[in-house]
Amino acid sequence: MKPRVVVFSISALAGTLREIARDYSATANIELVSKAYEDALAFARQRYYTDTADVFVAAGSNGAFLQNQLEAPLVVIRTDGFDLMQALAVARQSSAQVGLVTYETAFDELAQFSRAFDIPITTRTYRTPEDARRSVRELAQLGMEVIVGPGLVNEIAQEMGIESVLIYSHQGVRKAFDEALRLASAKASGAPRAARQTYTYHTEQDILGDSQSVQNLRSTIRLCGSIDFSVLIQGETGVGKELVAQSIHAASPRAGKPFVAINCASLTETLLESELFGYEEGAFSGAVKGGRAGMFESAQGGTVFLDEIGDMPLAFQTRLLRILEDGSVRRIGSAVARKADFRLLAASHVNLQRALEEGHFREDLYYRLNEMLILIPPLRERPEDIEALAGHFLRTTPVRVSKSRFEEFLRLALPILKSLHWPGNIRQLKNVCKRAAVLMSQDVDLKNWKSWFPDLFVASSVVVQVPSIQAQGVSPVIDDEGNRMNEFALAYSRAGKDERRQIVLKALDAVGGEVQKVAAGLGVSRSTVWRLGKGG
Repeated sequence: MKPRVVVFSISALAGTLREIARDYSATANIELVSKAYEDALAFARQRYYTDTADVFVAAGSNGAFLQNQLEAPLVVIRTDGFDLMQALAVARQSSAQVGLVTYETAFDELAQFSRAFDIPITTRTYRTPEDARRSVRELAQLGMEVIVGPGLVNEIAQEMGIESVLIYSHQGVRKAFDEALRLASAKASGAPRAARQTYTYHTEQDILGDSQSVQNLRSTIRLCGSIDFSVLIQGETGVGKELVAQSIHAASPRAGKPFVAINCASLTETLLESELFGYEEGAFSGAVKGGRAGMFESAQGGTVFLDEIGDMPLAFQTRLLRILEDGSVRRIGSAVARKADFRLLAASHVNLQRALEEGHFREDLYYRLNEMLILIPPLRERPEDIEALAGHFLRTTPVRVSKSRFEEFLRLALPILKSLHWPGNIRQLKNVCKRAAVLMSQDVDLKNWKSWFPDLFVASSVVVQVPSIQAQGVSPVIDDEGNRMNEFALAYSRAGKDERRQIVLKALDAVGGEVQKVAAGLGVSRSTVWRLGKGG
């Protein structure tokens, strides 16, 4: 069957997409869909989970929105410095009064182009369609006669009677389509979506921040990418261990091959065994006809990422060690060993040396994994990066809030955000920013922003007032409960597997069993709270 690719566009880019899609008609079924944002998200989820689409493609703000919301393979059409210079050169043929509007960030190459062609270029950035319209209007009032930008910006400029040039090149669109076909091929390996990932789009440049520890981390990622060693990634919950793993894969010679990931703590032992090693037809009740390859086979030539490897049962650790030593894997129900060429990355937020001493982790496997070691620093040790992280999370939230309101919130909140402990690290900060975006979209005074976070700030002997939340019938959180949750969060970030379950149970008991409240307080997902606290 041909790969099934859905491409979203509601702007002037649609014509270019349609033109290039014709060149792929022999190798793929490419469907252009005129939807964006929430409509595109709902459409993509319906198509993906009914198995009527393999990969999705989008661009600009629509692509950024989907990238943060969609749980399916997505390729965002990118632009680089070459695309920018090419588009500006075309615009310059019509007029010297050229304005540039880009999504979120400006291009570093802009100053270089401006000097080379002796052209002063006036720029604006946008996040929402309203921002884009305002930016184009401002440039028109400044006398700009040609506007360069993404499809949405071109459409707005044309509505205002201003000449426009698309910033996207045919080469960039083809690159995105080629990547979509590669992801579709990886998906065809048959990996269950909930447990595995056979695509990757993160690189070291997606690790935000300019602190010395982040710069060192990027350098270590490049080093690990250049050598085909096993890498053990350690860090507290929420620091971004999978992002680092994807970045290592992207920096390695295996980057064009599958990146297959599995969370060892998310599956029962039976499911984990079939996912890791695969199975033959008839190996057990419910085994699919023809059998199925495990993740080591599926990653042929690529990278396997084992997240939370500290939770892997000892029996599986023995089998994993054997696979690493002889490079072959036996499916469940088979006596035949199959060669598997892959590079292994593993991660854990528990101290594996302590687990080793307690007999929960094999010593020989630990040293086999630990050919290279990456320790990701917690967020509290690099507070200077919080501004860049919070700014990014606010700009990419699906809530429509003006750029100036985000900037005002950051001005007020940053000094305090930088002083917090952040037991849930970057994941917790992201949740805080998402909540802030929702609440600041209402008609509230930003000076009261601390009242939006009763789980972060607790005034002594005072009930925290959150008017916009209380209006929806949600009870406020008192100081004692908030203090206890902070204690639970700190203990959770330092605990082993068995201890984490006890902490979650105590936290649930403290808040009357409210899963959402515990998830927010500990900086973890609802499913993690449910698995540890409810499902045992």
